[in-house]
Amino acid sequence: MIIIDDPWKELRASCFGNIEPEIVLEAVTAPLDNVGQSVPDKNFWENIETIPAWSAAMSYGSREKIAADMERKRSLNKKLIGLGHMTPLEAVQFNFRVSGISKACGAQMSRHRIGQGHVSSSRRFQSQGAAFVYPLLNYISDKQVVKGALTKLSEANQKAYEIYEELRNTDKLHKEDARRVIPVASSQERVWWINARALRDFFSLRLPKDAEWEIRRVAVMLYNLVLEVTPSLFEDIVIK
Repeated sequence: MIIIDDPWKELRASCFGNIEPEIVLEAVTAPLDNVGQSVPDKNFWENIETIPAWSAAMSYGSREKIAADMERKRSLNKKLIGLGHMTPLEAVQFNFRVSGISKACGAQMSRHRIGQGHVSSSRRFQSQGAAFVYPLLNYISDKQVVKGALTKLSEANQKAYEIYEELRNTDKLHKEDARRVIPVASSQERVWWINARALRDFFSLRLPKDAEWEIRRVAVMLYNLVLEVTPSLFEDIVIK
C-alpha cells in the first residue's frame, strides 16, 4: 500500500464546497463457469486475477495442467510480466467510478487513450454544484501560509459559483453558457474503464513522485485498490 502525504486535510475541510476523492470498483471482467453462470463468490477474485495466465496457457496448450492450481496461475502471471509479455493482461478490465476530482485532473486522465475509456459528468447537462477540489500543498510546511492560500482559493471558487448561479437564475443563461465561469477546480465524476495492461502503464506514468499531485493521488488510490484484489498483476511495480 502507498500512503499519500496529506498534512493539511483538516484545513481543506473548511473551504467552500470542499470535496475529497472517492474511487469505487463497480465492475470487472468476470469469467463464467461451464453453464454460463457467474463464478461463485468465494472464487471470484482469484478467478479474475488468473485470467491472464489462463489466456496465455492457450499458447502452449497447458490449460489442463494449470486449471486447478491458482498459485501456478499467479506464478505464470508474474512470469508473463517479467518477460514483458503483456498482451494477456488486456483480458482483465476494471470499471471504476471516480468522483471528487477536478476538471483539470479529468483532462489529464483523458490523455490516456490506449486500453481505456470513460463517460464523465457534463456541465452542459448538469448544474454545477458547490463542489471544488483543493490542492494538498504538502510541499509547504508553514500552516499559516497554507491556510492563507486555501482561503484565497476558497473565496475565488465561491465567487465563481455565485456568478454561475446569477447567470443561471437571474440572467437565464443555459447551463452550457453559464459553465464558462466555472474554474478547473470544480469537481466532476466519471465512469472509467481500463484493462490491466493499460493500468500498469498508467501507474508507470502517474505513480512516480514527480507526477502532478492530483492525478498521482488518484493513481495511488487505484493502485491500493487493485493491489488488494489482483495482487499478482501489480505487486512488482516499484515507485520511484
